[in-house]
Amino acid sequence: MRLMLTKQSVPPMLGTTIHVEDQDVHIIDGGNPHGIPVLLLHGCGSVAQEILFPFDNSDFRIIAPDRPGYGLSTSLVPAERGPEGQSFWLERLLASLDLPEVTIVAHSIGSAAALHLAARRPDLARGLFLISPCCAPVPSKPLIVLRSAVAPVVGPLIRQHVICRWPAFFLDRGLRSSSFPNPLPSHLSDLPASHVVNSITIRTMADELRAFNRDMERLPDLPGDLPLHVLFGMADRVISPNWHIDWLCRKHPAPIISLLEGVGHLPHHVVPGVARRMLGDLVEASAQETELPRVRSIGSQAVAEVPSPKEYMPVFRGDESPAL
Repeated sequence: MRLMLTKQSVPPMLGTTIHVEDQDVHIIDGGNPHGIPVLLLHGCGSVAQEILFPFDNSDFRIIAPDRPGYGLSTSLVPAERGPEGQSFWLERLLASLDLPEVTIVAHSIGSAAALHLAARRPDLARGLFLISPCCAPVPSKPLIVLRSAVAPVVGPLIRQHVICRWPAFFLDRGLRSSSFPNPLPSHLSDLPASHVVNSITIRTMADELRAFNRDMERLPDLPGDLPLHVLFGMADRVISPNWHIDWLCRKHPAPIISLLEGVGHLPHHVVPGVARRMLGDLVEASAQETELPRVRSIGSQAVAEVPSPKEYMPVFRGDESPAL
């Protein structure tokens, strides 16, 4: 219990809060303020502070907002909390930041909003780097705790007297589940539990997940000239990599896919060197406007369908972090 109370007292990392139409958006900046702009989108039940860690010391201008309803950013109305609605929020945010185009890095379900933006407004997306993307419509999961926390009558009681009373326990449980089979990276233990896990966030998560399948079923095909790089840990227990890889290959003719053996849902934290290198490759590919090879999933391998001395895309071991 002492550990839980200590974690709850950790203050959140504070950045800048801007007003976008009728909403507050909290943004943490990192990297080189004069570099190429890169926008980071965190996943479900997370905050900007988390996804910033692996990319903070970068040559790029890093812009990490708390997505709507997370951290210090205002929630969207319930009907707009799905990926499609968030893509309009993202469009408004880029206009407020005076960014005519940007490279987007997105983790997990944050990838869904990035894909919708790229499909609707390809002029705004310079390129996408998706990390463990949850993007294909998925079979329903029980999610007993979350469903109970937003249920009529008992939901407010569960949120107030159980989850929000012990946020550090639920945050630690979620992080360890996401990191499995890898040990939880030590820097993630510094996340402010009560800032990440609270009543508003819980309702946001539920509404986001509720709208997910509907929104992703109507995502159109992506522009063929959109640079799209994807990183998956093949030991991911949160989502099924092959399920989402196959779907991405139907939506886009030329994704670049790298697979990490022995890595779970948090490859950007477990092997940050790989994630930083892939971001650099994406920015370079976007600048050169090169044609990317098509990649398809075959079991646990990704095969590049272009003449090349190397037949397979890189598959890294989980304990490898190539120097940059």
